[in-house]
Amino acid sequence: MEKDLIRIGHLKIIDHLILGYSVFRLQSNGDQLHHSTLENIPMNSWEQISEGLRQGDLHGAFITIPLAMDLFAAGLDISFLMFVHRSGSLMVKNKEARIKRLVDLKGKSILIPHDLSVQHLLLHKLLAAAGLNPKPAGALKTEPKTIITEPASPFLMPQMLENDEDQDIGAYMVAEPYGSQALAKGTADKLCTSDSLWKDHPCCGFVVQAGLGSQAIEELISHFFQSAKALDTQILDTPIDNNLIDFAQNFLGQEQEIVRQSLLKSGISFNPKKLLADREKLNIIQTYMTDTMGVMPQTIDLDAFLNSACAAKAVSEMKL
Repeated sequence: MEKDLIRIGHLKIIDHLILGYSVFRLQSNGDQLHHSTLENIPMNSWEQISEGLRQGDLHGAFITIPLAMDLFAAGLDISFLMFVHRSGSLMVKNKEARIKRLVDLKGKSILIPHDLSVQHLLLHKLLAAAGLNPKPAGALKTEPKTIITEPASPFLMPQMLENDEDQDIGAYMVAEPYGSQALAKGTADKLCTSDSLWKDHPCCGFVVQAGLGSQAIEELISHFFQSAKALDTQILDTPIDNNLIDFAQNFLGQEQEIVRQSLLKSGISFNPKKLLADREKLNIIQTYMTDTMGVMPQTIDLDAFLNSACAAKAVSEMKL
């Protein structure tokens, strides 16, 4: 039987570990997929993943939820199948910029992974609660006392902060390990975890292009949920399994201690029950980013976008 090749784009962040762990299981543990061959494609930015989906180079992606919604709104025929984690991002502040209160960020830039990212939403909620009004990067020259949100590739953020001699960058919010990396370098101090701003928040999900076989998708989703259960169990173990650290180090391309801190201190969760896509939470993201922030140009039909049947079946078959 000829198998479908499923190429899935992702970033080297802990949010996407279940993809890496699934590939690891297939390569090392004798596990098999009977209906497809899985290939993970690491990329450097959300823009690269978006373009890969648009051009058809990727059959699916682990992608930040608002960006997936925007691609769907633009006519890309994708389905949202599951959340791939909960929480797990970190906000750090520039150690040299003397940021003691949120108001001290005025006139500074705050780096975010993308305008259409949950990190941007959480940052906006945090600043708005403090009576502050962040503006996009174009406002930098005309409103020097405004807090500027500036999109940047996650893996570049620690380097950008390290090279920021003028302390123009006040802080950044990003998926791990790129917060812990700056902490380890001594260029940043921890400000908060994303979980403290919205407990158990969704952030990234798994989307697939139309046309993939239903058996292949169902099998792949089941495999992802098994990986999620294994990861969740190992992260909750004390002490954490060194085999997990070794795998994650290879997937993320980071030092062991940075990986350890990312897994243990970020609030990340791979609890399979929490990976069922929740329409209500998708609507919260869509409504806030459309009506309050104005960064999403239009709303989408969430019922047409969301297809959680395979995920629901996978969870029902697991012993949780």
